[in-house]
Amino acid sequence: MGHPAGGRLPAWCGLVHRPRRARAARHAMLPHVSNALLRYRATTLEVDPLVRRDELSAAEWTGMLLDRARVPIWDGVAVRAGQEVTAGLRLAALSDLVPQRGVVGRAAAAWVHAGGPRPTKVDVVVPPGVRRPDPHPLRRAAEGPLPDEDVLDLGPGRVTTVQRTGVDVARFAAPGDVVRLLVGLLPLGFDPHAALAAMRELRGGRGVQRARTLLAELQAVLPPALDRAELRRG
Repeated sequence: MGHPAGGRLPAWCGLVHRPRRARAARHAMLPHVSNALLRYRATTLEVDPLVRRDELSAAEWTGMLLDRARVPIWDGVAVRAGQEVTAGLRLAALSDLVPQRGVVGRAAAAWVHAGGPRPTKVDVVVPPGVRRPDPHPLRRAAEGPLPDEDVLDLGPGRVTTVQRTGVDVARFAAPGDVVRLLVGLLPLGFDPHAALAAMRELRGGRGVQRARTLLAELQAVLPPALDRAELRRG
């Protein structure tokens, strides 16, 4: 039996006739709709890799750690299991303890850059003339010059550069930690030769003499032109 005139099906067939142009327009829309859905899913499925203890109940926090869904990265801050922990994430973990004009420095900055055992407190440096942050059991505040070339903006906050961090570590870090921290900064570009030259230009100040001694000892065991790539591979 042939189709009715005009190519339309009778109503009893239960089908709705769609002209070719309408079908073509509908198919043309599909890639646009699919892309929009993909963008929506990519946005809604994005999960913050950090979670803070004060965002959860005590039971939720404990259960999350026991299930190993998150791994502690800082006091009261955990990172998603399997997440690569970058300098930016370590800095973000400290953000609640760093005021707007403060910069993470000294031993805490060494941890941000190189990882390793986390410090017991965050060292926060503010420029001269800026009010120091209030006392906190997890924070040490200090005042010092912070020229732009010594500060690195990583997005979640600011931290002293690797070179400035090494100089400050040599001056101020705890005696039991200083060598480990300095060695950890070497693969990241810390130059003890340049740091020692800078220390020799200073006439005095807290920790300067100790820094000179430490940097001279470190310089003695390193070649004059340190191959950073080889050091990273080692």
